[in-house]
Amino acid sequence: MEFKEEVHSDGSYELIDFNDYVGDVEHLNTEADFSSNTDLSNDSSYDFLSSELDILYLTEGEPSNNTTAYEDNLSAQIQSFSLEPENQTKSDSSSEEEDLLGMDFPDSVDTGKKRDFMTMAYENSYLDIYDYPTHIKLKDDITIKEMAKKHILRYLPAKSLARCQLVSKEWDSWISSPFFAHTQSQYFSQTSGFFQDDDGFIRFISLDNSSYGVPNPSLYFLPQKAFIKSSCNGLLLCQAFDDENEFYICNPVNKQWIQLPNSSYYHGKNPKIVLAFEPSSLNFEPCYEVICPFSIPNEGPILYFDIYDSKTKSWRTSEVICVNLDIKSDGIFVNGVVYWETTGGEMLGFDLKNEFYGVQTIPVGGTFSKVNGVLSYVKGYYCHSVRMCVLDVYGGDVMSLKSTMSFDVPFDGGEDGEMFDCRVLGNSCDDVVAFILENSKGQKCLFVYHVKDGKVEGPWFLWGSVKLFPYVNSLVSISV
Repeated sequence: MEFKEEVHSDGSYELIDFNDYVGDVEHLNTEADFSSNTDLSNDSSYDFLSSELDILYLTEGEPSNNTTAYEDNLSAQIQSFSLEPENQTKSDSSSEEEDLLGMDFPDSVDTGKKRDFMTMAYENSYLDIYDYPTHIKLKDDITIKEMAKKHILRYLPAKSLARCQLVSKEWDSWISSPFFAHTQSQYFSQTSGFFQDDDGFIRFISLDNSSYGVPNPSLYFLPQKAFIKSSCNGLLLCQAFDDENEFYICNPVNKQWIQLPNSSYYHGKNPKIVLAFEPSSLNFEPCYEVICPFSIPNEGPILYFDIYDSKTKSWRTSEVICVNLDIKSDGIFVNGVVYWETTGGEMLGFDLKNEFYGVQTIPVGGTFSKVNGVLSYVKGYYCHSVRMCVLDVYGGDVMSLKSTMSFDVPFDGGEDGEMFDCRVLGNSCDDVVAFILENSKGQKCLFVYHVKDGKVEGPWFLWGSVKLFPYVNSLVSISV
């Protein structure tokens, strides 16, 4: 299927069937002459992919500031491969280089570094340069087109990939394939934005409107109006607005959804239900679980765990039970374990694979979030007089203070001396820590702190409920 992208101001986009726009398709194919044998080095596709990766940043003659011996070696290997097969004549190669030099590159790009494409791509994509796949062998006759198709596209978010489908029919077919969707769901895991659920009115807050988005944030494709209950690695778990026992799992990118069968137990009006999904190269079909702690009325303070498994497509009740525990917060799934905060100031962790639980004392006033690859408990403070935010990160076996992150926050709302509430949002991705600042007048703004880069983005002004769910812009498919 071929798609056209229509971008909206809120970061969403529409995927439109190209069959309704035959004239546009013919014009696209005629103007660009995209055939199955077209090389990216000979058309504007090279520039197009570069813009999607946001890698054209080097000024002429300036080396990268963070170049290491490892990167130098990698760059030398990459520069060694040619854009043409070895049997091409030298004059042909020179002619092609002249064509590339004559392309309309941005002023800030060093055209003399055109063969550093892969180095720049890996430096600025979502793959750490030090995690460059060792199994990739750069052959002399490999083309940028093949390298980009097989080893770069997988690191792009879904909205950028929807735009990449316009490059050619070949790219459209490749990106639309179930195999590519499975691969992209494993390699792209960045926080792309947040779904805000205000009493069933749902919108998507994109961290980058040009890169991240969903076709329709309202989730209109579900059979009925629903609340969002949990989010995990590109999938959403929703509860029907008018039926407390009806749940859906969906991916708002491809609008695929399934309805879960009814459980034998009543989970309550507002269950602390959690979606647990971890993309795996071993499972082509996405395997996920839904876990819901519940109590039976008039039976005392006993907590049971009801588990839905996508493999069996059924619910089962774990043999593990907890006593004298009351869950306070929504849960979070991190590294195979689901965590909740209890009313007694403790952390309840349930291991899904081995089905055992643990309880640990934690500080109060914070939120569970994944930081630097591990579960952490994060507390936030904000001082408006100096426009600075402080995040205390607790972790380890005893949840002790591990680090403190302080940074300037570009927030001019409010007055000096005014009290601000700083609420950290739970996030199972470890690239950002998100928090909401609220002043005494009830005005609320969302900010995100990029842990690796030490950068702050925001504000995004909020209204209504502050129920926000982090979302990964993934192509993951849902088997019906």
